[in-house]
Amino acid sequence: MARAAGLQAGATDGMTAGAGNDYVKPGDERVIAHTKVIGGGESAAVTFATATLDAGGDQAFFCSFPAHWAVMKGTLRRT
Repeated sequence: MARAAGLQAGATDGMTAGAGNDYVKPGDERVIAHTKVIGGGESAAVTFATATLDAGGDQAFFCSFPAHWAVMKGTLRRT
């Protein structure tokens, strides 16, 4: 999950980070929370403090596997 404005850049940087980093650039401050990369039929959960979300702003959740983020994404908004 990342702030929506950083979705594309974060996903692109994640591709270069590689599978060993679950396609998330280590130390990327745009990333609010993430899980390990999972396969079909698997599940994962993540817990994070909602206080870190921008009130009234959009946060994006997406699959960081290369090229998946373009269609495997959604928006979360803290009100």
